[in-house]
Amino acid sequence: KRWSKTLSETPTIETEHAMFGRLVGLPSIPPDTEAALRSVLQGLMPWRKGPFQFGSIHLDTEWRSDLKWARMQAHLKLTDHRILDVGSGSGYHLWRMLEAGASEVLGIDPNLLFHYQFALVKHLLGNPRAASLPVTLEEFDAGILNFDTVFSMGVLYHRKDPINHLEQLKRWIKPGGQLILETLVIDGDEAACLLPPDRYARM
Repeated sequence: KRWSKTLSETPTIETEHAMFGRLVGLPSIPPDTEAALRSVLQGLMPWRKGPFQFGSIHLDTEWRSDLKWARMQAHLKLTDHRILDVGSGSGYHLWRMLEAGASEVLGIDPNLLFHYQFALVKHLLGNPRAASLPVTLEEFDAGILNFDTVFSMGVLYHRKDPINHLEQLKRWIKPGGQLILETLVIDGDEAACLLPPDRYARM
């Protein structure tokens, strides 16, 4: 209820310009909306994936998702792709995917706070080609919908059954499509495998 109330207090900002680069957001906002927007952004803390910028308001997120994207983008071909991003968080990478030429992007993440954060950013940017659903990959059911590209970034090492996660991802990739998998790795040959007896850093 608190997040819904916070979202309802978002000021309406008329703009024709949105930023989808390293800083996602709006290059300028009317000065009389700044205090209200700052309050809404703070009401939806903590923000993990980012950074975002709305006029003079810089949202310094916990994670520098722009650095991860910078390492990956030279290897990505996303023009006219329909994309599914599993574990999309606040949706920062969805906007970068649109910047890279994607035709449609859908993020799924079961964390409701992240869904509210995405809803706020989408309200401000007003782009109909991006959407988010508050569901897990196991709950996701898009019928016959399939995707040119499926992303799973920073998710695999949180799964109790990583092989099942990969099988679930494959289900949504159309023939000839691609999976972008980003995860932690260890040094070693193809047979090297790390099986920790308990959790480490929630992994």
